[in-house]
This record gives sequence, structure tokens and C-alpha cells, in this order.
Amino acid sequence: MIAKPATSGLNYALLRRRCLDAVRQWPGCESISGIRIVRLNNGGFSVCVTVYGEVRKSLADRAIGAVEREMRRQFHLSE
Repeated sequence: MIAKPATSGLNYALLRRRCLDAVRQWPGCESISGIRIVRLNNGGFSVCVTVYGEVRKSLADRAIGAVEREMRRQFHLSE
């Protein structure tokens, strides 16, 4: 069994800012202006786009999925 590496704890505001900055780095996703982070019962979190701007929904959803996976590997909600 492989041990899960430890993640760093971030508060809601900082995690939201990091996720929004990361998704805006994706080509074509610069106009995304709103995301929502939902705390899950298992201690994790979920990220979804709320304000797409001029981005195609399919592109934004693909980008936020990749960002969510990367952020979950690195961070957890601390508050």
C-alpha cells in the first residue's frame, strides 16, 4: 500500500484565490471570474466555476477539473 503524502492546509480565501489564479492560466480561460469551493464530508473539497465570462463551458470545466486535481494533491482546507 502506498502512503498518501501530507498536504498543506489553506484557509478558504487563500485556496479560492490559488484555484482562480491557476484556472486563469489555462489558454482561453482568462475571463473566468467566479469559482465556488465546497467542503466535502471526507475532509476534501470540490471546485466548480460559477461565472464563466466568455469561456466555453466545456473548456472551463476541463480546466477546473485539472486544477482541482492538482490542488487536492497539494492542499486541504484547514478551517
